[in-house]
Amino acid sequence: MIIKDKDGQLHFHYGNHEKHTSTEPKSSFLQPYAEIVQLWWSSGLRRAKRDLCIERFDCRAQYMWFEFDCRTTDNVELVLEVTMFWEAVDLAKMIRSTGNLPGDVYNQARSQFIKHVAKVTLKRFMDELHSISSSIHTEDANFYESRGVKIHSLEVTRYSCSDKRTSEVLQQIIEETTNRLNRLSQAESENEVKLFRMQGLIEQEKMNEELLQIQQKHTRAEAHVAGAAEAERVAAFVQGLAEPVPKLEDRIMMWQVLRKTDALTVISEGGGNLYYTPNDVDLSIRTD
Repeated sequence: MIIKDKDGQLHFHYGNHEKHTSTEPKSSFLQPYAEIVQLWWSSGLRRAKRDLCIERFDCRAQYMWFEFDCRTTDNVELVLEVTMFWEAVDLAKMIRSTGNLPGDVYNQARSQFIKHVAKVTLKRFMDELHSISSSIHTEDANFYESRGVKIHSLEVTRYSCSDKRTSEVLQQIIEETTNRLNRLSQAESENEVKLFRMQGLIEQEKMNEELLQIQQKHTRAEAHVAGAAEAERVAAFVQGLAEPVPKLEDRIMMWQVLRKTDALTVISEGGGNLYYTPNDVDLSIRTD
């Protein structure tokens, strides 16, 4: 609450005791010829009427809503609905600079939006809506500071075309934009699924390659072991017959005969039919 004494001096009385000075009493009474300061503020979305009487000032952060008309560079008239989150931080400066704070804020924001929107087309306005609001918020910091007000945020919550036909076209543009974004999101999701599937196939092929390499390594190791064992058997056989059979060729021939005998034994135990032919006979067998 603000009290103006008989000499015209303003005295500020805060509900928050932390803002009281040591010289101010904790409670006060209205002295003779003193009066409570009243401010008449504008009300409504367009602040058309100055019919709101303010005697007690809320210094907490709060919201303010308003709307106004503006026109783009391609001659599309828009109706903007704006939300402002503001806070009175210096009552003394506010009282001395303005008697209608909402009206001043409305007219300043309206002027800035008209100036910025007039520089862009409708499409660019739709694409750069948030950046336009941010630039207006940043540019007007000195204006609000001179009135003891701090603006925490300034956002366009809704916009529409004043002309019905243009509004229908704008609605179609918004719907098509939304559908396009949905299609892009769906295509992106499908691409991600395909990408994960391809990555899975690549990992599977890499694992198959590693498995094949391991199997080949084991096969070579088994062949190496089997070959080494066979070589040891041949060496032992040849060395063991060195005294009774001095000639190496004879010992090798004996080993080959034994190998043939082992092969014939395996074949005969398998239940197959054996056919012995001379070397000069070309014999072919056909089974039906």
